Amino acid sequence: MIQVGTQLHAADNSGARVLQCVKVLRKPKRKMGRSGALVVISVKSLIRKRKSKVKKGHLYKAILCETRKHTTRVDGSFVTCMRNTGIILSLQSTPIGSRIQGITPYELRSKGRVKLLSLSDANV
Repeated sequence: MIQVGTQLHAADNSGARVLQCVKVLRKPKRKMGRSGALVVISVKSLIRKRKSKVKKGHLYKAILCETRKHTTRVDGSFVTCMRNTGIILSLQSTPIGSRIQGITPYELRSKGRVKLLSLSDANV
C-alpha cells in the first residue's frame, strides 16, 4: 500500500531513479494506493542529468506497478514484490519511457492500461 511520502523506484527508462508519492488519486476507503492506482509523484533523483526525459523536482502522474504489500486476486492467489515501483505518465496518460523493466501486474488490463502491458518485459 502506497501513501503520501512513500519512496518509489522508476520502472521505466524515462531517466528518473527515485520518486516520491505526493498524492493518491481516486483513492479507495483506506486512502492508500495499490497496484494499478494513479498517483502524483515528484522526481527525487535522476540516472543521468543530460539524457533525462524528466526533470528533478517536477510533478508527474504515475501508475503503481509493484508493491511490497501483497495483492489478493479474485481466484484467491496473491502477488508480492520486492520493491515499490511506478511508471511515469505524460499529460496525455501515455508512458514517458519507451520500455518498462520489471514486473507489471495483470490488474492493469482490467483498468484499461493495455499499452503498459505491451511495453513491459514480464507480466504477472
